[in-house]
Amino acid sequence: MITTENVVRKHLRTFLEHKGIPAMLEDYDDRARFYSAERVYQGHEEIGEFFAGFLRGLPPGAYDRFALGSLTVDGELAFITWSVGTDIPLGTDTFVVREGKIVSQTFAMYPAPRS
Repeated sequence: MITTENVVRKHLRTFLEHKGIPAMLEDYDDRARFYSAERVYQGHEEIGEFFAGFLRGLPPGAYDRFALGSLTVDGELAFITWSVGTDIPLGTDTFVVREGKIVSQTFAMYPAPRS
């Protein structure tokens, strides 16, 4: 049985195992919407653009320091908090999953001020 939690955990594994943007996009519905503070991305192509920029901007060693803080699931909704050491002390995502695919996601993170 495919559950919201299964989809989100698979998505996180795909990211952490460096499987690449095409593999990450497989988790999304074709018409998915991804909300960030900068803009709303719609569909695989635009969501892929977000991930390309996000991955380029990660600090060195980010994958090794990634920590899942919490994962809460309520039906189709999943909420996670995460961090990347002291470089990104707080990140958060909310996912809506239907029929085994992410149909909507919000994203926010707080990067530590650079001195």
